[in-house]
Amino acid sequence: MLSIFILHSNLIIHLFSHLSSTMIDPSISVLSAKHARIVLRQTSRRSSLPMIQRHARQTLGQQSLIMLSGGSDWKRQRGLVQYALTADAIAEHKSIIIEVANAMVTVLTNLCKKESDGRIEVDVVHIAQCFTLETFGKVALGHDFHCFSDVGATRSREAEAFAFLVNDIPKRCSQRAVLNPLLQMYSLPTAHNRRYKVEREIVENLLHSVIQQSKDSFASSTRDSLKSSNVNGGSSKKNRENLLTHIIRKSESDSADALVDMMKTILFAGYETTAITIVYVLYNLTKYPEFQEQCCEEAKRIVQTDDDFTIRDLRFTRAVIMESMRLNPTVLATSRTLTKTTNLGGYTIPAGFRITIPLIKVLVDERNFERAKEFIPTRWVKWSEEKNEWVERDHRQESTNNCEEVAAADPANFLAFSDGARDCVGKRLAMNEATVALAFLMKHFRVAYDERKPVEKKRRLTSWFPHKLQIKFLLRDDVE
Repeated sequence: MLSIFILHSNLIIHLFSHLSSTMIDPSISVLSAKHARIVLRQTSRRSSLPMIQRHARQTLGQQSLIMLSGGSDWKRQRGLVQYALTADAIAEHKSIIIEVANAMVTVLTNLCKKESDGRIEVDVVHIAQCFTLETFGKVALGHDFHCFSDVGATRSREAEAFAFLVNDIPKRCSQRAVLNPLLQMYSLPTAHNRRYKVEREIVENLLHSVIQQSKDSFASSTRDSLKSSNVNGGSSKKNRENLLTHIIRKSESDSADALVDMMKTILFAGYETTAITIVYVLYNLTKYPEFQEQCCEEAKRIVQTDDDFTIRDLRFTRAVIMESMRLNPTVLATSRTLTKTTNLGGYTIPAGFRITIPLIKVLVDERNFERAKEFIPTRWVKWSEEKNEWVERDHRQESTNNCEEVAAADPANFLAFSDGARDCVGKRLAMNEATVALAFLMKHFRVAYDERKPVEKKRRLTSWFPHKLQIKFLLRDDVE
């Protein structure tokens, strides 16, 4: 049976309370993961609210990939980003992710060693944002934001400008700002608007500079490759390329401004979502010391040296991340507009209907996951005595009466990255970042949180993000 909520039910009003008055398309909401997949795979058309479109385009550019509802421009941009984020391309960046993770661990280790009990309390929101910005800066742009240094986890002037712009769009789209002309009109000479102009100029100047350097470097390497190919009879050594270089290779006709808008969109989309994931994983692990120890054991067994390991072999660590994302998705909801009549569970839904998919509900619905509201990483993996390692579970092969504590989960129901043609294009990179970060942290530290302190969250468009989260890091006894 199809689960349906009318647009003005309590669920939808809660998720979109300050936006619902602007929604005029007929809309329903689905809770079954099966029905959600049908919708997500049937259409990539998504319409954003006019207010969000206006502010996003002001900051990200007129042709931001995030805001394009579909069509040839969206397909071309999506294709460029997909080309730059293939599995092979991402594999080239493993050493960068490890480098940044080591820098993060070094900063936290030095802080712990300054304390007599080897314990510190730090804001993991800040740490996670530094990690993701530094990683993404190097992977996407080949640029160092200098977030980790001898003095700790800090942000450069460029990083501060970028963080300001990331926060600006949700600020202007918040419920309080809807009827506030001081935040809706960029031309007004307010202190916030003046700072916005300065910070945006810093970010755009940085991107223009990096793009020009990348174009020059790409042109030079192309000439050198041709010379080498002629000299060596067709063989030439391929240098590691960052995401920007991959895009430049396929988009030589795009203007510098178009590339700036594209890179802003990629950075904005990948920066905070991965940080949210890392923050929630660490918070969830503070409740389960046994899972911390299992992550630590796996990291010590798999990551014996920085170079000689495969990220996907950290299966229990990945399962912990997936379980955390299932319970705390980085995006609370998504939507699609049907482009053709669609049958969902016996109901015929005409083209033009907007289908809302409240991921925060879908991912904890009992019809999609057994014991759906519990944190159980072993729904994804199990320990193999024969192989002496964690292995992925297969829900298609395991019997319903097996001895495991919970039934194997169906990976197709894991919609935290969405699905279909408009799924998260950077999901492989995000999972690799989070997996390496967690493995390296668990290998060196135990984490704890004072549950008497409430977790303060801020609304960020379609996500809830902890404003500040002080977590205790305790250096493990066997860490030098």
